[in-house]
Amino acid sequence: MVRLALVGCGRNASTLASAICASDRCELAIAVDLDPVSAGHIAELNGARAHTGNLESLFASGAADIDAVVVNTPNDKHVHDASTAIAAGKHVLVEKPLALSADEASVVVQEAETAQVCLMVAHTLRFMPPNVQLQRAVKDGELGRPGMLRSHRWLRRFPGPPAGWKHNPARSGGLAVHEGVHEIDQAIWLIGERPTYVHGSAQPNILHIHLGFETGAMALCDIAVGLPLGEGYYSLLLVGSTGAAYIDDQHNLQLVYRGGRPEAFVNNQRQLGVRAQFDEFGTAIHEQRKPASAGPAAVVTLQIAEAVQASIDSGQTAKITESGYVLT
Repeated sequence: MVRLALVGCGRNASTLASAICASDRCELAIAVDLDPVSAGHIAELNGARAHTGNLESLFASGAADIDAVVVNTPNDKHVHDASTAIAAGKHVLVEKPLALSADEASVVVQEAETAQVCLMVAHTLRFMPPNVQLQRAVKDGELGRPGMLRSHRWLRRFPGPPAGWKHNPARSGGLAVHEGVHEIDQAIWLIGERPTYVHGSAQPNILHIHLGFETGAMALCDIAVGLPLGEGYYSLLLVGSTGAAYIDDQHNLQLVYRGGRPEAFVNNQRQLGVRAQFDEFGTAIHEQRKPASAGPAAVVTLQIAEAVQASIDSGQTAKITESGYVLT
């Protein structure tokens, strides 16, 4: 088993900790947070020990029994925390985004390669069971050549006070980086190539991304973060040259009929995806290989997200180049 230190025990930590404990490959050893109450709460619920402080103080106090670090701190801390873990010789799983810019992310990728440690980025949509099944069908040619991808994701409002880090683009990266990287990574993963053109448009709490690919395929992605309550809603349609597939509302109620009266139940695909993500992380470490959703893919995703934001700011379409983008 890969023994993990979870750094950052605020929002999302309980989901990560539960998935780690359910994983066949990983176990939670230490919960780390500057707030002793937060660290203690996650540790107590998941049979781990608590550490009050940051990664530097954890390593200074001795963490020889830790194989890897999960970075769940605010976005603007990801680079520092990932680099600190890598410098200590630890494998790293970083919550998305890997960094606030592609250039910063490239530095972390190089650090991990030099240190020969596993670096993975939590693009969880890749690991949700229906998405895995869809990607397998695309890879096996069951849908023909991908032509159009249409995705929707509606989320509840960002939590916390207006002064919180998620509400500050300088710390979160803005909607294109904080949330858009999920859709961009998913589109590249399913269509199987980098986009050549990008166009973005936005309103407060709403983002629309249009990706154009050299083969003629396109991806249209919508994200909204204004829902007042609930777990949100997710759907995806992929149309290929010989078939199509549709995934709908995987985060909410599923209706199943087994005879008698139909039964509705909550099918938390995201939680299953997070568990599969940790299984992949642990397996990649054990097999000494690059994980799915590795650092280089995260760099490409951030390059596209930066192009989306530039398109939003300028009203122009961005043409993707090897090193970034140009506005046209």
